[in-house]
Amino acid sequence: MKPELKAPTFLRNLLGAIFFCAAIWDTVAAAPFALSDSDPNSPEFRRRFLANHGVNEAIEPRLSMADRPLQEAILPHIRDNPKTAIQLIEQDLTAETNPAFLGILGNLYYQVDDHAAAERYLKQTVEEFPTLRRSWRTLALTYVQRNMFQAAVPPLLKVIELGGGDAQSYGLLAYCHLTNQKHESALAAYRMARMFKPDSLDFRRGQAQCLLVTHQHRSAIALFDELIAEHPRESKFWLAQANAYIALDRPDEAIANLEIVADSGKATWTSLLMLGDLYLNQDVPQLALAAYRRAVRDAKPADWAAALRPLNHLIGRRQFREAKEYLTLIRSQVAGPLDTRTKRKLRVSEAHIEMAIGEAGKAFKILEQAVREDPLDAPSLILLGDYYQRIADYEKAEFHFERATSVSEHAPDAYVALGRLAVERGNLKAALLPLRKAQQLRPGANVQRYIESVERAIDAGR
Repeated sequence: MKPELKAPTFLRNLLGAIFFCAAIWDTVAAAPFALSDSDPNSPEFRRRFLANHGVNEAIEPRLSMADRPLQEAILPHIRDNPKTAIQLIEQDLTAETNPAFLGILGNLYYQVDDHAAAERYLKQTVEEFPTLRRSWRTLALTYVQRNMFQAAVPPLLKVIELGGGDAQSYGLLAYCHLTNQKHESALAAYRMARMFKPDSLDFRRGQAQCLLVTHQHRSAIALFDELIAEHPRESKFWLAQANAYIALDRPDEAIANLEIVADSGKATWTSLLMLGDLYLNQDVPQLALAAYRRAVRDAKPADWAAALRPLNHLIGRRQFREAKEYLTLIRSQVAGPLDTRTKRKLRVSEAHIEMAIGEAGKAFKILEQAVREDPLDAPSLILLGDYYQRIADYEKAEFHFERATSVSEHAPDAYVALGRLAVERGNLKAALLPLRKAQQLRPGANVQRYIESVERAIDAGR
């Protein structure tokens, strides 16, 4: 019968109490939201666009008497039959054609969703008449419609320079900056856009997103309060605000938001894992386990290898009973074959749990089989070495740790294990060599502190 063992030392050092908090609102750092009230394809936007087909002679080329016949010919068709208007203008085009008609032609091509042709004519227009503000605006729209957001920025800035700074111009400029992840510039533009349209959903959610990314979390929370009050069923607002609460170390409020999303049936794998992590950090392991179980049951990870993350979190916090329950769950729920690497990780985790709960014999059998199948399974080698160290079989412990150092990915952990073994055997000077090697391969504060404590012990014994 094998003796009971405590948790392996190398894993105790690797798995801490604080976990990396991945962003749970996928649009915070990725592509922004889909536009709604400021969408160039919205009916209101289209109506406004069609209403602007006239010529503003204060800032655009004047129409001469010679231009009147063509203007009168196209006017009946501009709204309802733009293709006919396009044909009429193109038939009449010459080198002397008024640039105003090139601009109208560009607008008409935009109207029929031929954005490449619209771009071509609008560029000609602004080259000949660079103060033609409306053509700059439509040129920007041709880029927005094709998701060419970086290209849309210069013409939008030109519109504003020419006095066209309104909700649409600033809003689209902000959205382009947001898409290009220029969050400070986007934030400045959103603030200008809200001067014209303060209640715009797009402008407020864009501004809130920028506030999050630029770490202005209190302002983001206040703005999300507004959005949640108006749109309580929009789960992304609750999740984004939870992110801000986490950043401000307000876990209770973050948990409340995440529970609301979970109760609404809109929780994701990531949001449920975040909920579990928060409960775990609050030392409520049963609630953490409930959140992790719900994630596996209801949300399911896109990659089943990710299902090991909660298991590692529970082990890292030494919640071994809950870890065993979770391990049992994922063994029954994992869909499809796991890759070899993931299977090995699962096996090591199982051995770690069995050791911690006093089933050292079971752990030993698991690890022995793992090493027989793969003599360079470093995590299993280190756990076996820890096992032998605990039963004072130091030669076998050293043998397994040394074998693990040959696997570069796990060599730092193996060298730390060798250092600790030397300390336990009373050979402090011999411990420094593997510990310094570990620190060289993977610098870390914990290992450095351990080295310093060994050095102090050596100095004190002289």
